[in-house]
Amino acid sequence: MPAEKICVVCGTDCADRPRLKDSNGRYACQSCVQAKRKPARAKPAAKPTAAPAAAPAAAPTGGGVGFSMDDYLGEAPAVDANPCPKCGMGRASGAVVCMQCGFDSASGRAMSTKVGKDKPKRSRNAPRMSGGTVSVIIALSMLVLLPLIALASPEATAIALIVAVIWNFVGYIYMVGGAFRDDDKFWGILGVMFWVPLVGGICWLAFVLYYCTIGSQRGVRKVNYWASLFAVWIVLGILFANNPDLAADLRPGGGP
Repeated sequence: MPAEKICVVCGTDCADRPRLKDSNGRYACQSCVQAKRKPARAKPAAKPTAAPAAAPAAAPTGGGVGFSMDDYLGEAPAVDANPCPKCGMGRASGAVVCMQCGFDSASGRAMSTKVGKDKPKRSRNAPRMSGGTVSVIIALSMLVLLPLIALASPEATAIALIVAVIWNFVGYIYMVGGAFRDDDKFWGILGVMFWVPLVGGICWLAFVLYYCTIGSQRGVRKVNYWASLFAVWIVLGILFANNPDLAADLRPGGGP
């Protein structure tokens, strides 16, 4: 936006039209100057001579040769154009900030521009791991850690199994929630129906085999869910291996 150039005669911005300027930086519309200038007095006609004299050249108009803007503006009464209280430069009607010196009448102080410098970023010697990479590392570590805990004692096996089951349930809930957030409502509803009698097992199996493998685009959550599911199976295998009687009781027709 061009800076305002307030005419000292009419008090309007003359930045977009022909204008004149004196040595003090004041402006006036060319049309205002032409309207205020007194027409030059006509010189008396020259006495006729034998040879006709050449016609005089037309007087220049506007701010032509021989016209001093300093002389004119020094005599012209400046209108009240909302002058700046600091530098006296005219401002547009209703303006509070001077475009010449930056003085703000509302705050009573001059506005300044502060040039800020960007702080240099520290370079890292080692690449930073993303949150997804950290989650995958934690999931794989849990997959190894829980079976090792289960091998310690029967009590540790029970604790490892409880942790694995809770982990798997939370991972399944995350997968169902991700399906709804990704607008895969069909698979989200199918995942919720795992608790429905008769069809719950089929819904769970379809959701796990398809959506938790290739249907979802959330690779980190898929790795987390399958790691938790494998942890449950491995800990259950350790439990049955250390307790053959328990495995026999769970068989159809088992027991004493």
